[in-house]
Amino acid sequence: MHPFIYIDGFPFAVYSLMGIFGYTASIVLVLIKRRAFRFCVRDVLQFAVFAAIGILGGARILSVIVKMVQLGHEPGFWGARHLLDLILKSGWVFYGGLLGGFGMLFLLAKLRHMNRNNIFNAYVYVALTFVSVARLGCFFTGCCYGITLSHGTRLPVQLFESGFCFAVLVAFLIVRPERRWPGLPLFPVFLTIYSVGRFMLEFLRGDASRGVWILSTSQWIALVLITISVIWIKKSGFSLRSNKSKKQKAQGVVRL
Repeated sequence: MHPFIYIDGFPFAVYSLMGIFGYTASIVLVLIKRRAFRFCVRDVLQFAVFAAIGILGGARILSVIVKMVQLGHEPGFWGARHLLDLILKSGWVFYGGLLGGFGMLFLLAKLRHMNRNNIFNAYVYVALTFVSVARLGCFFTGCCYGITLSHGTRLPVQLFESGFCFAVLVAFLIVRPERRWPGLPLFPVFLTIYSVGRFMLEFLRGDASRGVWILSTSQWIALVLITISVIWIKKSGFSLRSNKSKKQKAQGVVRL
C-alpha cells in the first residue's frame, strides 16, 4: 500500500489525487465529446460544477446513512458531537455519489431547460472514467480490499472494478451508443451493466461490517437499481427493431 506520495516533503493522499484526476479526466472527455451531447463549452462547465456538488454530497450522505443503520444502536451514537464528527469524517460511498450527481444534473436540466437524455448520457462517461481511475486510489490506499487468498495476500478487487469500468468505457467510446441509438436512454443501460458487475465483485470483497442480512449494502442497492433501470428502459419505448426501422426510413430504404 502507498496511501501517500511526497512532493518536496509534503504528503499528498493518493486516494484524493486519484479522485481529482479521475473527475478531471472525465470532464475533459465530456468536453471532447460535447457535440455528441449537444453541449457548448458553457454547458460542460455548468455540468462539471453541478455534478461535482452532487457526487461529493451524495457520497458523504450515503456513507453517514449506512453508519447510522449499522451503528445507531451503540450507546452515545446519537450525541450531537459524535454526529458532527461522523458527518465530517465519514468516508465516501460510490453509489451515493452516483445518485447525488444524477440528482444535481436533473436539477441543472430543469434550471437550464436542457435535454435530460443528453445530460445523463454525458454523465455515463463521467461515471465510467471516474471509477476507472478512482478505484486505483482505493488500491494504493488499501481500502475496499478483497478477500484473503490462501498464501496470505489480498485479492485486488479494486483493480478488477477499475478494469471492468475501463473496458465498458472503451466499448462505449468505440460503439458510440448515443449516436447509434439516439432514442436509447444510456444511463439506465450503464446502471444495469455496472450494478451487475458490482454485485458479482461484492462477493470478492473482504472488508468487514458491510452487510445487511445475507447481502452487502451495495448488493441490495445494485438489485434496486437494476430493477429501476429495466423499468426505465421499457418505459422509454426504445427497441432495436423500431430504431432500425427509423434509420431505414431516414435513409430512404423501401422494402418490396
